[in-house]
Amino acid sequence: MSKFEELNSARLPIKPSAAEWLSVVDEQFRNKDFKHARDYVLQGLENFPNHQQLLDRLFIVDQRWDIPISGRKIHLTIPAEDDFSFLQQCYANEVFMERFLPMGRRKQTPESIRFVLQHRDFSVAKSRTLHWIIKKEACTDAPQLTSNIQLKPVGLASLIDIQIAHRRAELLVGIPGSQDRKKTSAIAMLLILDFAFNHIGLHKLTSTVIANNQHSQKSTLAAGFCQEGLRRQHLRDPKSRAWLDCYENGLIEDHFRESPVIARMSQRLLGRDITKKPF
Repeated sequence: MSKFEELNSARLPIKPSAAEWLSVVDEQFRNKDFKHARDYVLQGLENFPNHQQLLDRLFIVDQRWDIPISGRKIHLTIPAEDDFSFLQQCYANEVFMERFLPMGRRKQTPESIRFVLQHRDFSVAKSRTLHWIIKKEACTDAPQLTSNIQLKPVGLASLIDIQIAHRRAELLVGIPGSQDRKKTSAIAMLLILDFAFNHIGLHKLTSTVIANNQHSQKSTLAAGFCQEGLRRQHLRDPKSRAWLDCYENGLIEDHFRESPVIARMSQRLLGRDITKKPF
């Protein structure tokens, strides 16, 4: 009988305390057995509803992190092994990666990409990150098929530095190609805002933009973010060795709910107002 089964056994005259539940859950996290950790958290919440520490742990292993997001012919899918070639192309595109991941690891070996794709489950629990492939619907020339819609990968999106206690994450959206980049990135960003604030329960999203990338900064502000500061000489260009300033942008849930810009954009691009709190 496992420790959990022993604690939860009906033969015990006293049911386990919340602290004992947390101890069992945390043991699963230490063992990196995130599936059982989630099962135990859910069962613990049946005995201790709205227990904040259990809810924090559920947030880490919530199944909704792995659900694909879709809207208006744009899909955000969790990277799979058949996305290897596209990911390899993206990482090989130095200009794109310098803008998409200014503070991140831009170069990835084929082996490291394959390793991540093969171990993509529970990414938030493992690395406090969540990655998507942005895909567009494309019709094929095979009308005889029941469904002749194919998804073409066009970009990357991520939530990084996910802070569990503070319900905060940094948002990254990037599309290497120029065709329909503006509309596609706008839809992808709206889908992530909807996911972050209406489904997974984040309190704040942040976005760091290199100051010389004025187009990206304008797009970020146009999407409802507020410029919260300027970090002077915050990064160093690996090639020129020049120091780069960065804009710090943020969007909290209250401002998201009150934003007429996001309301109009989501009505126009998604056909619904994502600022309205779901029931």
